[in-house]
Amino acid sequence: MNLIVLTKEQVELAAYRYGEHGNSAHRISRHFRRVDDQASIRLCRALRKVERRFGINLGTVCFKFLEKETRPTSTFQQQVMDYIAYWRGREDGVSDLVVSVDRARMIDRLAQGETEWLTLHDS
Repeated sequence: MNLIVLTKEQVELAAYRYGEHGNSAHRISRHFRRVDDQASIRLCRALRKVERRFGINLGTVCFKFLEKETRPTSTFQQQVMDYIAYWRGREDGVSDLVVSVDRARMIDRLAQGETEWLTLHDS
């Protein structure tokens, strides 16, 4: 099982890209060029490399995960996001988000209709 571990800063940046820039890597990079924030541009590029390498959308995952913690969301969304990712505390008191690549891909395939839902008869 492949796992991606993201810092809180990375999670917030990916969620910001999704929520404020339509999940567009180009739009968020343009934004950070306008405000001359080279560190954020580098972090955005690093996140895109990870997304391309593993074939998942961290902007959506991070936004939806944070959304379930900060806004009223359906039980279904909460369960799906808890299935895909979880906070892992470190010894220094900081938490990282651990994302299951395999589970994120599975949910994405289900959402796009590329995979059949399991039924009681399948188990």
